[in-house]
Amino acid sequence: MKRAIVASIALCGSLGCADGVIDEPSAMDEVIDERVAIPADEPGVLSFAGAEFLVEPGEDKVMCMSVDYDGEDIAYHDARSLQGRGGHHVVLLGAREPQPAGTVEDCSNSADMAKYEVLMIPQALPPGYGTRLPGGRNMVIQSHYINTTDRPILVRDFVQFDTMPMEDVETWAAPILLGTLDLAVPPHQTAETSFDCVLEQDLELLLLTGHMHEWGTRFQVDVGPSTDELELLYLVDPWRAEFRDVPPVTLYLQDPKPLAKGTILRTSCAWASDQAETLVFPGEMCITVGIVAGPRDPIECRVGG
Repeated sequence: MKRAIVASIALCGSLGCADGVIDEPSAMDEVIDERVAIPADEPGVLSFAGAEFLVEPGEDKVMCMSVDYDGEDIAYHDARSLQGRGGHHVVLLGAREPQPAGTVEDCSNSADMAKYEVLMIPQALPPGYGTRLPGGRNMVIQSHYINTTDRPILVRDFVQFDTMPMEDVETWAAPILLGTLDLAVPPHQTAETSFDCVLEQDLELLLLTGHMHEWGTRFQVDVGPSTDELELLYLVDPWRAEFRDVPPVTLYLQDPKPLAKGTILRTSCAWASDQAETLVFPGEMCITVGIVAGPRDPIECRVGG
């Protein structure tokens, strides 16, 4: 089964265009084409395409395109993100403020994150595990690119899901995201922040990873029944610039880690800036990302914004 949803944003201005088709070949000579090829139709694969857009040299850009999934509730056991060079992430998010399908918005501002909720974490699950993708849902494909080249790049991303019958799911799994939008790293200085999230139900941890950008120096997650009984769960010290795109991941797929209702998860981040401007979200981030077994719906804890 596959439902491919494809849309593009018109690329006007200096390139010249009509209905998303660039009509000045000479202008394209200056553009690096990083668009992901449209995936081949495969049984049991559900694909969504993101917006087609330009990222200028040196630009840090997050774009969101609204899509509708009008099928039935389905389950998937593997989620994949397909991006071109310069891609930071592409994910499928739930829309708290639905827009017409095909709507494309710049969502680089930290305030925009309140409009969305996480629906997927790219990861293959063990046999018998499945994550629910609700039917009739207004969703958003969010693509983040950082162009470090001296030429514009043209991008288009995809997210894909390997589906499974709902009745074959023995254990439900869902994404968990713990993050703060309240961060500021002064120019040429260091800074730290930490925040707590409390679990509202029993669950089992399957995957855990941290997310910062290239100015991060340390990422830590502690866990415990109270603030006086926290123990180290995840530590990357030192954090390195390449972890922005490929962070260390701790997997508990074969031996899920139980976390009881009321458990505190404390995320701590540290940075050292060499920039002339204050670093704020989304230029820098402090986010704990994971997959948990038990709930059918995603779990989020957002601090600030």
